[in-house]
Amino acid sequence: MRGTSPRVVGTSFYLGIPSGCRSSAYDTVSLAADLGVRHFFTSLQMPEADIPGNLDEFRRIAVLAGRMDLAIMADVHPVVFQRIGGSIADFAPLRDLGVTSVRLDAGFSDEETHELLATANQFHMQVVLNASAANPLQLDRLDRLGVRLDGTVACHNYYPRAQSGLARSFVSRQADLLHAHRVIVMGFVPSQKNRRSMTYEGLPTLECHRAVEPGAAAQELLAMGWCDQVYIGDQTDDPEELKRLLAARHDPALILRIRLNPAAQAAERVIALGQAHDHLPQAFELVYRARGARQKPDLPRILPQPVPLPRPRGTVTVDNVLYARYAGELQIARVDLPADPRVNVVGWVAAEDLPLLESLGPRVRFRFYALPEP
Repeated sequence: MRGTSPRVVGTSFYLGIPSGCRSSAYDTVSLAADLGVRHFFTSLQMPEADIPGNLDEFRRIAVLAGRMDLAIMADVHPVVFQRIGGSIADFAPLRDLGVTSVRLDAGFSDEETHELLATANQFHMQVVLNASAANPLQLDRLDRLGVRLDGTVACHNYYPRAQSGLARSFVSRQADLLHAHRVIVMGFVPSQKNRRSMTYEGLPTLECHRAVEPGAAAQELLAMGWCDQVYIGDQTDDPEELKRLLAARHDPALILRIRLNPAAQAAERVIALGQAHDHLPQAFELVYRARGARQKPDLPRILPQPVPLPRPRGTVTVDNVLYARYAGELQIARVDLPADPRVNVVGWVAAEDLPLLESLGPRVRFRFYALPEP
C-alpha cells in the first residue's frame, strides 16, 4: 500500500539555534504560510538550543498559526517537559505554543508512548512515531497495547552529519513495513539555500539527497511511495525552494532537471519535454528506456546531429532515422557510453540531480524540466 494517503509538504523553523537563514523563525513561517505552506516542523529538544529564552517568539508564531490554520509538529524528548513544563499526562504548555502534534524521539518506552497517545487525544493533538526506528516487534507491541495505528503518522529522522543519512533501500523497506500497518510516513529533504547548525550540511533523511534541490528530492520520496509527507528539514526563507516543494504535491512523476544541448532539434525537444515518460517494464544494464514516441505515424523525422557526441551518465538521448524503427526512442545513459551517429544528444541531467537516477527503473514515471539556457 503506497501512495494512498494525501500528499503533504511542509518546512521547518527553529528557535535559539544558529542558522544560515537570515529571517527570524516568525518571518520564515509567515513567508511560507503566505506562499501556501500549512505544515511546519520544529524541535524543542536540541541541547544547544535556547528554547526557554525564545518562548515569546514561539507564542507569536502560535498566534499566527491559529489565525492561518497552520499545523506545527514539535520533536520532543522527556527533557522538553523540564524546559517548558507539562508532562506525559499534560500537553497544555505544548498546546499553548500552537503545537498540534508531537514527534517522539528517543527516550520513551512503548508503555509511555501508549500514555502519550492517550494524552494527545485528550488535548486534540497527535503523536507522531519515529519512522526510522520503527520495527515489526514495536508495531506489534503497540497494536497489542491497543494503539490504533491506522492513520498514525511516523516521521523519519534527519541527519545533520555528512555521510550519516539513510539508504534508499532502508527507507523503501520502512515504507513497506509502515504502510502495511496503514501508518502515514513522513521524511525530510535539505535546503540548498539556508542550512542549520550544527554542521550546516543540510538536514535530509536520505544521504543521497544532501546536495539535491529540495523540490526534486521531495518529488522522489513522493513519487516512489517512500513518504506520504515531506518537509524541508532546514529553516529556509527562499521562495523558489518553497514553491518547488509545493509543486511536488501535484505531480506523480520523478522530476529531473536537464541542461539542453543547444544543437537539439525542435522535434527532439518536444519528445523530451512535452510529456511525462513511463520507463519500460524491464530494467536495462546500460540505459534507462522510456515507453516513448517511436513508431508513431505522426513522429517528425529525427535527422542525425552533425557531430555525434559521447554520452556520459545522465545524458538524455533520442534515436534518429539511422536507427530505423527505433527512431524517436528516448533514453538516459545509465553509464558512460561512446558517441553513436544513430543517437542524438538532447541534453544532460543536472549534476545535482544525478543521484535521482538511482530511482529510475521499471514502470517509474519521470518528467524533465529544462534549466534556463545561459
